[in-house]
Amino acid sequence: MISVKRNSEFGSLPFSETKNADLWRECFSSESERIAELGEKFMRYFMKNATREGVLFKTIKEITGDLNIPHQTLSRILKTLEDQQIIYRRNGIIGLWKE
Repeated sequence: MISVKRNSEFGSLPFSETKNADLWRECFSSESERIAELGEKFMRYFMKNATREGVLFKTIKEITGDLNIPHQTLSRILKTLEDQQIIYRRNGIIGLWKE
């Protein structure tokens, strides 16, 4: 069984909370207000549930259920974050790119 340590603070990940908020807003600036809101909601969820190394071990289905957002919307958010090189997706994980 693998033990995964969860974050209790934003500071344990590569970006500070203030820098995160700025990155999120910039990343979603060309998206609709709704996508921007849900994108920030996802990133807060990510920061709360990721390991100290900045990796989230959750399926898309789990995330959409936890956040109560449509699959298509989450896919768009993840694609935007990938394009901006904020996150990466590999083999069932979502990771945060380090600075």
